[in-house]
This record gives sequence, C-alpha cells and structure tokens, in this order.
Amino acid sequence: MAGEPTAEAPGKDFRILYHHRTQGRGGEGVHIREVIRAMRKLGCRVDLQEAPGVDVMHATETGGIREAGAGRASAYSRLFRYLTRYAPQFIFELAELGYNLWVWRPLSKRLQKRQVDVFYERYAFFSFIGTRLAERRGIPAVLEVNEIVGIERARGQALPWLARRVEAAVFRRASVILVVSSFLKETLIQRGVDEAKIHVVPNAVREETLASGNASGEVVRQQLGLQDATIIGFVGQIVRWDRLDLLIDDMALLYKDWPDLRLLVVGPCRFMDELRNQVRRLSLEDAVILTGPVERSDVMAYIDAMDIGLLPHSNPFGSPIVMFEYMAMAKPVLAVDVGPVRDIIVDDINGCLFPAGDRDAFRDKLIDLLTAPERRKRIGARALSDVRERHTWKRNAEYILRIVAPLLQHEQAGDN
Repeated sequence: MAGEPTAEAPGKDFRILYHHRTQGRGGEGVHIREVIRAMRKLGCRVDLQEAPGVDVMHATETGGIREAGAGRASAYSRLFRYLTRYAPQFIFELAELGYNLWVWRPLSKRLQKRQVDVFYERYAFFSFIGTRLAERRGIPAVLEVNEIVGIERARGQALPWLARRVEAAVFRRASVILVVSSFLKETLIQRGVDEAKIHVVPNAVREETLASGNASGEVVRQQLGLQDATIIGFVGQIVRWDRLDLLIDDMALLYKDWPDLRLLVVGPCRFMDELRNQVRRLSLEDAVILTGPVERSDVMAYIDAMDIGLLPHSNPFGSPIVMFEYMAMAKPVLAVDVGPVRDIIVDDINGCLFPAGDRDAFRDKLIDLLTAPERRKRIGARALSDVRERHTWKRNAEYILRIVAPLLQHEQAGDN
C-alpha cells in the first residue's frame, strides 16, 4: 500500500523526464512540485518538460503561469492561456490534440535511452505522444492518473468517444499506472487495463508541515479578530461541486445556537460574488469569513487557526490534498463519505464521515465535534500520526521508485 513505512527506496541517480500539460495551479501544481522535490531529495535527477510559459516549480497558488519571455515561447504561452480560459470545449479539445504536435519535437530530442531512464507523465486527455515515444525508445513510462474519461469533472467533454480511444492506447503503452484512489483503480480494471501495473498512491503532505509549530494560527486569528471564536473551515480552489452554498446555509442554522462559531473559507472562487451575496442575504457577515486566494505558503497557518477542518463535498475519484493538510496540522476532519476519502479516513478514528448529500447528518456530526473538545484532540492526534507514517510526499516517492526499480533492472538485463 502507498506510504507504508519500509526500508529506504532505490532510486539514487535515476534519470527521470517528467512531462505535464497543466498550468501548475492549485492542487495539480502542488502534486507535481512535491513529487519532483521528493524524488530529487532521494537522489534522482528529474528534468521537466512543460507546456508553453509554465514554470511549475516556481508557481504559486494564485499564479501558476509565468511569462515566457519574447518571441515564439511567449506567443505559445498567450495562446495556451487564452484557449484554456475562453475557448469553447470543442475547440479546446482540438487544441489538446494539437498539443501533441507542439511537444513531439522537444520530447523526441530529450527521450534518448542513454539520457533518460524513466519517462514520467501526468496524464492529460488526448496527450498520447509521450508514451508512444517512450515505447519506441524502450524507456519505461510511468503514468500518473488523476482523472479519466467519462467521470464528473469541473470542465465537461465534447469528444468523449475520441478521448476514450486515445486513453485506452495510452494506458496500454504505460509500464506503470499510478492512480490517486481505489475508485480509479477499480474503474480502470473494469475497462480492461492490466491490474498488475495499477498502483494506488493518494496525495500527501510535506514532512516539514507536520504540526511544526511554525504555522502561526494564532497570528491569523488575531488578524481576523477571531481570538476567542470556535472556527470551522474549508480550504481549496472552490468549484461548484464543493457546495459551499450548502455549507453557508448550514452555518445559518448553526449560528443561532453557537454565536461564537465562525466559518472560515480560504481559497479562490470564480463565483465569489454569489457566496458574498448569500452571506449578506442570511445576515452572516459576522459569522462567515471569505478570504479569497492566499499564497500557498500561508495555507497551513490558516488551517492551524481552525478547530475543525471541513470537506463538505468531493468528487468520487480524486484525492483531496486539503484533507491531508488538515490531518497534518492535527485537526479533526469532517468529510463526505466518498471512496477516495474512505481510502484514508476511518470514522471516529482519524476523522469523521457523513453520507454524501445528508445535511442533517453533517450538522449532527459537526455538533458532536463542537461539544467534545477532547474527542477533537484525540481524532486530530491520530490523524497526524497516520499522515506522518503513511502520507508524506517522501513516502510516496519512495513507493514509486520501488515500483520503477525492477523495470530498470529488466531493461538493463535486456541491454546485456
């Protein structure tokens, strides 16, 4: 199982080419940066092939894309950003296909067998050229899969039939497939992917963030004027499926009986005006704090300021990074009971679960936690212990390298 404590992983001097097509924002950027950093700390040489204008290792939560300078790179960067933000879905997917033409040349030049041991790619819809080149060069391909065709996503799909055909070919060529949840593993097996090459590796946190005492939650409380409040909170890039509107409605009911209760919502949101209008309509201006985007380096301080971390909704396939961040700060998590969450949280042991869509159950569980500070402390302590033992980026990197090592040994034997 991913993250289980074991002997030190092999991997020193592995030469890895990491390719991704993301903008490096939000959770995707965190995942990419932390996996690469952890592998480098373990002695691997990890080089990056990125989309135009993206510099994920220097991106921030509120930035993501850096200027690429003058000339062709800058033009590609502007076009890439425009298509990502404004293009109709059909046009966007054609651009995703066209990306293979753009990246074919740099990948072809860099994927030389004597220069690269492993090709590592964060899977993206319609991205097929990397695994094809790796297969032709005899280089093992590790595919990190966070979503697949045909499941709920924030952005829809216009050509799912074509995306599924491309996806099947890419999965067939991959030597190893890393998925972030058991749901994804089970779905891939149902679609005919070889079970032996699928491994579940949930998200994680940096070891340095584990209740380090440097998160400055008290400073955040003072800045927000919440020194004496009981704070429940949510952190993340807010999308519709997070259902923050329901959470604010719940707060309107709870606030009547808990006047010192505060809801702290941290993160960017494209419909923030709607949430602010809802707060005003319910007369919750003193009870709900919507911070908007904050720097990635400040996130743990905001979590440290909370008494309870909330995950009111999540999709059925993704591994929420914020869940691990709550746990890393020894906060009890009240989370929706979906597969990827259930992979990590055991109810009333290292967190609390409520059935998806059951608002009464959510409020009952929350009230139970609000009235039992010792229980909160016990659950938070166990959550921290579990993260420390199983869910750091270093543990993930060690686990991945143990999977990859036999493939390289096989390749070396074949060369001899």
